[in-house]
This record gives sequence, structure tokens and C-alpha cells, in this order.
Amino acid sequence: MFAKVNVPVLGIIENMSYFLSPGDGKRYDIFGSGGGEREAARLKVPLLGVVPLTIETREAGDRGMPIVFEKPEHPVSKVFAKIAEQLRNKIEFPAGK
Repeated sequence: MFAKVNVPVLGIIENMSYFLSPGDGKRYDIFGSGGGEREAARLKVPLLGVVPLTIETREAGDRGMPIVFEKPEHPVSKVFAKIAEQLRNKIEFPAGK
């Protein structure tokens, strides 16, 4: 869709990539795995991050408070921070400029 309207794609973010169990921290690939990486390769753009599905993220969102504000040290917060940093660098320091 973005290619049809000439909107550049900065990268792919795979949301709900896997479920992170709150009890033992175990990862469950309930929707399969590698889809974001395959799509990024197909589009020739970077995979900016894979965001797990966690109960804490959902609960924070339900309260209207992003998890990065409520729990900055949470693993999902760190994923979002890394994605934001990559996007900021792409916008502030575009390739070739």
C-alpha cells in the first residue's frame, strides 16, 4: 500500500511476535515465528524490532499509560526504546545525507 502512494517505509515492527509468560518468562510463538523478518527481507527494509505480547503491556494500555512510562525497565519497554532510537536516527540522520 505505501509503495503505491510513494510513502517510504522506514522498517518493519513485528507486533505480538510471541507471548511472554508472566509466570516463568518463557517465550511462546503462538502466531508462528519469523514473519517480520521475512517481510522486512521481502521489502528490503530493516526489521526494527519484535514486540512480545505480555499481560503487563495490555494492562498498561488499558489504563491509557504506555508500559514504557509505568515500567521503563520491563523487557517490552526496552524493545520500544530500541525501536524509537532506530527511528529517531533514521529521521535525524537519513542515509546519504
